[in-house]
Amino acid sequence: MPHTGKPSGACQICKQRHIKLRSQCDETRPACLKCIKAKRICPGYVEGLDLVLRNQNQTAKAATERRHKAHAAKKNLTGSCSESSSGSSTSSSDDELVIYSPMAESRDSYAHAFFVSAYVLGPRDTRTDHGFLELLPCLFDKLPFDPVLSSSLAVLCHCYFGAWHRPIRDAENVEVRQTYSKALSALRHALKDPTHCATDGMLMSVCLLNFFEYTTSALKSRPRGDQHVDGATALVKQRGSKRMTSDLSKRLLIAVRHDMVSKALARSMPVDNAPEIWEDPSEDMPYNPATSLDFIARDTANLAARAAEHGLPSNADSLDREIIHSDIFLEAKALQARYAQWAEQVPTEWLPFSVSRELLPHSIIEAGLNGDYCHIYTHISVCTTWNEWRVQHIRILGLIADYGETEPKNDAVLHIQRLTDDIHASVPFMLGDKVKPSQMHIMDYVYPSIPGQSVPASHYQSAAAFGGLALWVPLRAILDFGRYMREDQIVFTIQQFHRVGRLYDVRNS
Repeated sequence: MPHTGKPSGACQICKQRHIKLRSQCDETRPACLKCIKAKRICPGYVEGLDLVLRNQNQTAKAATERRHKAHAAKKNLTGSCSESSSGSSTSSSDDELVIYSPMAESRDSYAHAFFVSAYVLGPRDTRTDHGFLELLPCLFDKLPFDPVLSSSLAVLCHCYFGAWHRPIRDAENVEVRQTYSKALSALRHALKDPTHCATDGMLMSVCLLNFFEYTTSALKSRPRGDQHVDGATALVKQRGSKRMTSDLSKRLLIAVRHDMVSKALARSMPVDNAPEIWEDPSEDMPYNPATSLDFIARDTANLAARAAEHGLPSNADSLDREIIHSDIFLEAKALQARYAQWAEQVPTEWLPFSVSRELLPHSIIEAGLNGDYCHIYTHISVCTTWNEWRVQHIRILGLIADYGETEPKNDAVLHIQRLTDDIHASVPFMLGDKVKPSQMHIMDYVYPSIPGQSVPASHYQSAAAFGGLALWVPLRAILDFGRYMREDQIVFTIQQFHRVGRLYDVRNS
């Protein structure tokens, strides 16, 4: 028999009338004074041993009867619903219908499911992979449990879940900050172990945290932190690229290189050219058109940093400086040729399809279209890769315009404006006719399509997940070269920059 607490010492009538709870039964023996004053016979008291050995049959029987009555009522209700919907007679089977209440899902489960389905397992062109998020399923499948990797992934999951699924969308809410603090604590502890520092899980963890910093800095419109890029660079240097021989390690190496180049371009600083990073561990590196672009971008960042160090030709005050400026111009022309060669070698299906203004829905034109056409691509990731190429190409053309004579400068300016028009032509494909924030699963918006074809269902998800954030960097980069833009290009760029800010709740956009 289970323990039921200290039993009451009141007489049996006082117990039934709950006298004990209101005013104490005096427990006078053989009859209590309450019963005597009420002129009733006091039945006396139950001994303690009787309480200990009391029979539980009646209580158990009553509980069983209650359960049977509740089950019968539920069964009758289910049977009546079945009869009304199908019109058939009830089954004569005596099998009992058992209905279980669903288990409550945690917020962690929702956040992980949302991020993985939208950003990791979503549709993509594998030829645009930089060896990052798409590697997560391989890592969790092949590696043992890693608390650093798990906590770093949790940061990203809560970040994007908070950015999309809260009434006040915030990618840096209290829950995200707490998860980020736990991830940093686990990372600091793991860095004390040299063996752990040489694992793919550790390198992926730092890349995830760097992606989190990139996301929050973009959504908060603040400068991006570099500590995680520098941390990943240090891990690769310590480990050495020659020892990163597995397919997983090679693709992570490519991801770190891409992050290093992106940081250098954003900061106008040179890229660390340490051989421990840029020497390939083998000849069978998993390069693709997107990753091969990183090598041209690395040289672009180094040349731009060199030009920033020596200043513009108008500030030349010596023959040596003039020679340096001439070298910068010649290197820029060589890089321009490499960018043109890259564009000629991309897969044929990557080439954008132009749709004229007359064939576009009016809502798309009203939302944002600069010029007489827009471009359609096979996938958002392909469009993003093209825009990366255009922005990097514009940087080189900017150097040619800065350091060239009249004719090369004029040609470079016209080329910059054509590339800017092409970036603008990708805006309808990325954003459709969206002008206000919405949930990711909403498919009521209109996107441009090739005449005679419908918009793929996968495009609605990928455009919502990546479209606006993928436009953020190109639009900002265009403004850096506003001195070479037409006035209509500058106005449209600013308008779409603020439009992306509204759609993704970017603060101070």
